Amino acid sequence: MPHRTMSRRGLLGASLGAALLGLPGCGAGNGSASAGTDHLSLWYWKGSLSDKLLATARRAVPGVPGLKVKGSQIPDGDIDSKVRTSLAARAYVPDLTVVNSDNLATFFPDENEFLDLRTLGAESVRDQYLDWKWEGCFAPSGRMIGFPLDAGPTALYYRRDLFRRAGLPHEPQEVAGEISTWEKYLAAGRALRKGPGKPYLVSNVGNVFQQVLLQSPKQFVDADNRFIGDQAHVKRAWDLSVEMLRQGLSARIVDGTPDYNAAMGGGRVASMTTAVWAINGLKDTAPKTSGAWRLTTMPDGPANYGGSYVTLTRYCRDPEGAFAFVKWLLGPANQLKSYQEMALFPTTPAAYADSAMHKPDPFFGGQRPIDVFGPAAQKAPVVYFSPYEETANTPFFQELTNVESLGKKPERAWRDAVNTAETTLSRLGVS
Repeated sequence: MPHRTMSRRGLLGASLGAALLGLPGCGAGNGSASAGTDHLSLWYWKGSLSDKLLATARRAVPGVPGLKVKGSQIPDGDIDSKVRTSLAARAYVPDLTVVNSDNLATFFPDENEFLDLRTLGAESVRDQYLDWKWEGCFAPSGRMIGFPLDAGPTALYYRRDLFRRAGLPHEPQEVAGEISTWEKYLAAGRALRKGPGKPYLVSNVGNVFQQVLLQSPKQFVDADNRFIGDQAHVKRAWDLSVEMLRQGLSARIVDGTPDYNAAMGGGRVASMTTAVWAINGLKDTAPKTSGAWRLTTMPDGPANYGGSYVTLTRYCRDPEGAFAFVKWLLGPANQLKSYQEMALFPTTPAAYADSAMHKPDPFFGGQRPIDVFGPAAQKAPVVYFSPYEETANTPFFQELTNVESLGKKPERAWRDAVNTAETTLSRLGVS
């Protein structure tokens, strides 16, 4: 998998807050991890950036005489807290750092710790990037603290052979037309369970809950810091997931476990709704099913799941040089190279037209994944994530697991999720 998925972890540390007020302005290089060296420092996690491009930048950034950038790999679960620790200490702060898409908002309360990329000329390249991804770079104040790295457009992955045996539409265009809503998706699941082999529609309902939510511009906390997790857009995702369980359409197995691997490889699960980065994981998990899978549009339309941004901290020793590096690393030509090398899906639509992205994939019966994921990336909604998103959504995923694995009554689980989220958030100042 090229990068972390949405982690559902709690907030990684409180706001840096008052301890950091009154510090010197942008480009304050004396706290930089690269002070006294011949390079700028960049923190990233394995798989989040192209190894080949980083090797080039370590020697010299093309087109920027004298500039070198050295990447340091930090374990993916540690990078945000390590950045926070270095900022709080005002020492050994990276000049640049990669941030997971769902975690960028956790830095909004400390947005002044990052440079506003508009002051470095970011708007001049805005037209090269997906609109919704660009919008996600901005804190509510209007400061641009992130720069678009990769995206995670979503699709419906399904077993053509199992759909055909169950008498369902089975070619991608047919499936897109006839299984166009989540309700119709559930109906297809019922047909699968009655058909030969009785395969399940999904491995578990957590992914469905996640994808339905990501189709909504609203999540659990709004821009005014109010909890909205008890509203209709969340309840709809919950109700669809619960209905899937009630109708016996979920195999109720945890992704990534031996049971999951056996189910995906053995035809016990007929579909999944997830992002483009799941392709490599599926190929590793179920290699013998190559040729049986197809891709088509997700019920009720596309969403984005995962992806990353690059930030420049305010201790960056050379903001202009660092931004020139970012424009080189994340421009359309190098996003295309990163896709070819690392399967990082570009946020630069110009790359989608390149022949390198149009290769037929035998795993999907010769389908070209870009034909599904390209349009999905361009149509994904602009979603507002608050700094408290993961704190708010964790009780819902937990209670859904309680319904799925422990048989907890859905109505009670919903009430408990709402109450837990409200109680936890009120302590953090969310109304």
